[in-house]
Amino acid sequence: MRRAAARRTVSCRAVATLRWRLLPALLVAAASLAETVLVDRVAASVNDVAIPESAVRRAMVLAPIERVPGETPEAYRARVLDALIDQHLQYEDAQRFGSEPPNAADVEEAMANLTKRLRQEGKDPANEFAKAGMTADDVRASLERQLVVQRYLKERFRAGTMADEERARAEYDDRFVPETKAAGRPVPPFEEVAAEMRARAQQRGIDDEIDKWTRELRDKARITIYPTPLPATGLGPAVLLATAPPASTPTPPATEGAPRP
Repeated sequence: MRRAAARRTVSCRAVATLRWRLLPALLVAAASLAETVLVDRVAASVNDVAIPESAVRRAMVLAPIERVPGETPEAYRARVLDALIDQHLQYEDAQRFGSEPPNAADVEEAMANLTKRLRQEGKDPANEFAKAGMTADDVRASLERQLVVQRYLKERFRAGTMADEERARAEYDDRFVPETKAAGRPVPPFEEVAAEMRARAQQRGIDDEIDKWTRELRDKARITIYPTPLPATGLGPAVLLATAPPASTPTPPATEGAPRP
């Protein structure tokens, strides 16, 4: 009886001690939950990596994806998100094969081309970056990522897609001649534009190979696209939550004669 009572006493003390040890951790967890704030909404996830809605807004500024006449904002956003998913998969594959980052000069050239394009569209680059929540460094980082993908695609596909004379002639007959006539311009003979037709046919072959490869990447990937927010109901896609760190309490300055820690 005494031994059983002693065991119960020890067990109660152990539980009490464990509670006191867990209490600080529970208090920290509760404080963290209280400071959790909504940062962004998830537009899609690719291989368990979230693509936030802010990334879609940024891509609308950075990506040279033009609106189709009569296209709704929802349809345009869907096309941009689709391109973002493709780029994510392509970048993931490029990183897997150790593609080198571009040099600073290439990034600055891309930055200059972007600002030039925005101005040609009648937009102020600084305002567009600010509306997308981006600094100039954010824009450069995004452009660097795009350049990594472009270089990887060029290295991977250009060597194996040389255009022969037959493809160049098909490009001339099937596309160049109808396009030139539709524009009301005289059609030059094939011999005068043979080099251009070979380049166009080669680029078309590269684009076809990239499309095929990207479809294969998508087939193997885990992709989830969340619905867009519904203004009428307030419903929206899943959210990304971030926990703000607790504000640090400043240490009061030591007074004259007081002991220093």
